[in-house]
Amino acid sequence: MPSSAIQPQTLQRLLSPSCGLTLEVTRQTDSTNAELLRRSAQELPHGYCLVAQEQTAGRGRQGRRWLSDATGSLTFSLLWHFSRPAGQLGGLPLVVTLALLRACTALQVQGLSLKWPNDLLRHGRKVAGVLVELTPGRVEDARAIIGIGINLHLPESLFDQIPTPATDLRNEQGIPPEPNTTLAQVLNRLAPMLQQFAQEGFAPFQQEWMEHAIHQHRTIHLILPDARTVVGECAGLNAEGALLVRQAGQISTFHNGEISLRLAP
Repeated sequence: MPSSAIQPQTLQRLLSPSCGLTLEVTRQTDSTNAELLRRSAQELPHGYCLVAQEQTAGRGRQGRRWLSDATGSLTFSLLWHFSRPAGQLGGLPLVVTLALLRACTALQVQGLSLKWPNDLLRHGRKVAGVLVELTPGRVEDARAIIGIGINLHLPESLFDQIPTPATDLRNEQGIPPEPNTTLAQVLNRLAPMLQQFAQEGFAPFQQEWMEHAIHQHRTIHLILPDARTVVGECAGLNAEGALLVRQAGQISTFHNGEISLRLAP
């Protein structure tokens, strides 16, 4: 096992007991999200976290691949039970990206920003992403699988394969943050934020999220599922995490779904 790998005992020691998480670290899987979905009938406990040393077929939004490296990436998924229907979880990916930003800030990472609805950026390039999927068969008490991928230290050969501008968390000396510490920082922030979100929704996080949004008050292009493009000024988020876009003085609301956001040149 490489020295940069996740060590379960070290990670457990770094986690706050109040997180209440059940950890599993596996050497390799195709996708941590896919694996938890396959196990959804097993009644896994709330707060079950699956961490993969290597992910061979990671997935992002809209069916895209999430490319990762066995020693330079963090890839993990967290199962979270909500006593509310799936329709009220629109702000969930936003809460997760905000937790990532808080954790990376604590690690002294510079140049961070957020991009709606599920990206953490560094100097305008993607450094981490979130994929939220729901287990089947739950209506009033949704169970979400929250998949997270973080680029710690990616080889140049992998950057060449990533279709969107990407970067990693290395500092000016080329040193990445330690994986166990990084994952603990994320989980120690994410768990209480998910607890708050379950009780209060997205509204308590709304202002802080937009303070870090790269597209606040900028012209953006939204590519809708039917391939139409909407161009307007980003006017913030509503209390449910939907994007507000101003066009000719009118505000329109867009929920994340399969919408892609691009910044105007």
